[in-house]
Amino acid sequence: MATRDLTADINKYYKDHLVSMEDAAKVIKAGDVVWMGQATQVPYAFLDELHAHKESYNDVTLIWNCANVPFNMIFDPDAKKHFRMLSLFCLPLERMSGDMGVMEYPSVGYEFTIKYVFEYGCNTIAYQVCPPDENGFCNYGAYGISNGAQVATDPRITKKIAFIDHGQYAVPGKQEDVSMHISEFDYIVENDTVLVPIPAAPPTDVDKQIASYILPYIHAGDKVEIGFGGLGEEILANLKDVGQLEIFSEVACDNMATLVEEGVLTKVVASSPGACSEKFFDFIAKDPRAQLIPTSTTINPFVIGKTENIVAINATFMVDLLGQACSESQGLKPYSGAGGSFAYIFGAMNAPGGRSFVCLRSTYKDKEKKLQSNIVPWLPEGSIVTTPKNYQMYIVSEWGIANVFLKTCKDRIKAIIKIAHPDFRQELKDKICTTPLISEADFENGFNLFNEDPADCYDVHER
Repeated sequence: MATRDLTADINKYYKDHLVSMEDAAKVIKAGDVVWMGQATQVPYAFLDELHAHKESYNDVTLIWNCANVPFNMIFDPDAKKHFRMLSLFCLPLERMSGDMGVMEYPSVGYEFTIKYVFEYGCNTIAYQVCPPDENGFCNYGAYGISNGAQVATDPRITKKIAFIDHGQYAVPGKQEDVSMHISEFDYIVENDTVLVPIPAAPPTDVDKQIASYILPYIHAGDKVEIGFGGLGEEILANLKDVGQLEIFSEVACDNMATLVEEGVLTKVVASSPGACSEKFFDFIAKDPRAQLIPTSTTINPFVIGKTENIVAINATFMVDLLGQACSESQGLKPYSGAGGSFAYIFGAMNAPGGRSFVCLRSTYKDKEKKLQSNIVPWLPEGSIVTTPKNYQMYIVSEWGIANVFLKTCKDRIKAIIKIAHPDFRQELKDKICTTPLISEADFENGFNLFNEDPADCYDVHER
């Protein structure tokens, strides 16, 4: 196993350890567990090389996060005989593979990434990294900063493969967090890639309505956690009227750079880009107001819990009338993963002045195109609960915002019913009244099931 040698002749070490993709694949042996990082840090060509010779492999576990480039292995059911494939969060490619029964769906949040990797006995890393600088240090690249060093420097890692990639974008930071010396890699492969940015989806009318309920809760000086997608785009687009703010989040998005340049955001701290373009990477390399740092800080519920005035905005698919939320599955069908949502929800609820919002559209259409409610009296049997009821503060739909924080079961039920689609409220009330949780009498004394004023659903939470 290679160890750091800052006195090594960098060029000679590079040449002596340079191997072909085919030879690098032969390094993988039965029983190996390989961590490959996330998104563009994952060596997809290496995975295809392994797959091309799958009959030569047995009992190999491959772990990554968020595949954003197609590769053959995850669409081959026969590959399961040779490789166990695990992803921490599923994007469309992984969902397709999961539906085929090839790849396994995740079961942990990002705050446990490192523990998860080593729970499965990780002994090997295989990363796309930037070419070595004049001192021989290879930057992990923008997508590798989140946890590249945390795994690579662990003594349980005994094999290290570097895929030198001029298509990776180096980012500044503490050397021990952002780079690894070339002498620490056992094998070096040259494998250039091209960045393919994925634009964020434009906000829908539902996104805009949900955002309109949340924005009054965001104040100048707050630190905002927001995801990649239509709701995030809508929130960010309307921050100019709030005052100066900071981003402290799992992901950074393209338009955050613009908001920094415009003076709306004074600082951006995140652990990963959210499918950003070259413009963002150029910005973050030059402007110290934007930083990518490891998840040990950004997706740590105890760090978040000490972050004053943090506003956490996350999404879910389904909630019941007590506030239990399914954020990684659609009904009983796995879909994505826990990601960093729970760390921020838990952290924001404990932070001084913290606020947590869990958002969902109130309805969906089933296979017969019939409208169904995403707010249900109780979750379907076997549902995957990402957020328990005790860790909810505000639940938001396009029909309003419900404050359930520290509320009784009856108060939760009444608040959440009123943010359901009006077509389903009576049915929700009738069904929940068949349980010991609440009775018809509890809905008396002026409770209006169809009051459309969203302000009637919640109490304002002051800082």
